[in-house]
Amino acid sequence: MRVMIAGGGTGGHVFPGIAIFEALRRLHGDLAVLFVGARGGVEKKIFSDAGLPHVLLPGRGLRGASAAGRLKTMVLFAAALARAIKEIRAFKPDVVIGTGGYASAAAVIAAVACRRVRVVQEQNSVPGMVNRWLARAAHLVLLSYEESRPFIPSRVTCAVVGNPLRISPGGAGGRDAGLRFLGLRKDLPTVLIIGGSGGARSLNMHGMEAAKRILARRMTQFVIIAGDRDYRGVLAQSDEYKNDIRILPFVEEMEKIYSVADVAVSRAGASSVFELALFGTPTIFVPYPFAADDHQRKNVEALEASGAVEVIKDADLSAELLEERIVALLDDEARRREMSRKLEHWARGDAARQSAEIITALVKKNASCAVAAAVEGSPSPARAGRDMSAAG
Repeated sequence: MRVMIAGGGTGGHVFPGIAIFEALRRLHGDLAVLFVGARGGVEKKIFSDAGLPHVLLPGRGLRGASAAGRLKTMVLFAAALARAIKEIRAFKPDVVIGTGGYASAAAVIAAVACRRVRVVQEQNSVPGMVNRWLARAAHLVLLSYEESRPFIPSRVTCAVVGNPLRISPGGAGGRDAGLRFLGLRKDLPTVLIIGGSGGARSLNMHGMEAAKRILARRMTQFVIIAGDRDYRGVLAQSDEYKNDIRILPFVEEMEKIYSVADVAVSRAGASSVFELALFGTPTIFVPYPFAADDHQRKNVEALEASGAVEVIKDADLSAELLEERIVALLDDEARRREMSRKLEHWARGDAARQSAEIITALVKKNASCAVAAAVEGSPSPARAGRDMSAAG
């Protein structure tokens, strides 16, 4: 099978595509892949570090752009579309998978022009602007949340599989391995604060202050993933408690970090929500207030209502409130166990495998229809995938 996977701008658009690729490779072995990203996004480093074949297209978002900016975007998008068509004609993929972002838009539209099978994968509860648009041209849409269905045209086949992840609790080596990796003690509770790969300044700032307040009166240890932007600033504030706080800019092996956490504090991007749920980590989410369509709040809305997680509005965030909520969870083991149980029940740890199996079934069905069409002299059946059951 030959697969083109397009998406970028943020890690949240890139990593699900890599997870699907890895699951497809486990199924097929001889899989050929080409990743498509955007210039200036995080994906260049991610693809290069992983040794993944890729091309980078010009492109930028429309949201909030000036009239001049929109004009420039249209010019860049035309160039990106032309490049994507060229790459599809050269690579000849059996399927083009879009995971969000403007490189995804160019690749999926190019796949329409080149009559290739098209799959759109959506991470968030509220589909992004690009994916809502692309879904209309897709043979299949893979959703992470059941709540996303109303945003997708009813004529388009959808499958709710969860957000494809590259990590699993079984691959972490257990709590002891994580503690050794971080140089932490076995006999102390561990609190994880995730600012994200890009950093979350308010969360980093209040999280560090909350950590200091807690450490001043009880034995605890903290891990703060501060992001590259804020790493040095957060590190400079930790001198007094440098033996009790591990501050890191970014961690590739996040399963080792999750495996040690008794309590976590995090933004509510889809990848973080699904990863923390998979590990059953009792979490206080602080949704990013400026996320498109307020999707971070909506990512955890149902979980909060069920009592599986706690949520603090960014506008209400303070070191004092964070300290109060963290300490309350550390002191209530029964509450943590209940949160873990609900999160693990909700989590979909096999999303990558399910996605790979459904995509494989779609490609096989399309190939069979194409052979029949060639024999019978009927029109190309590329749209056959629309009628495939999501149960796959």
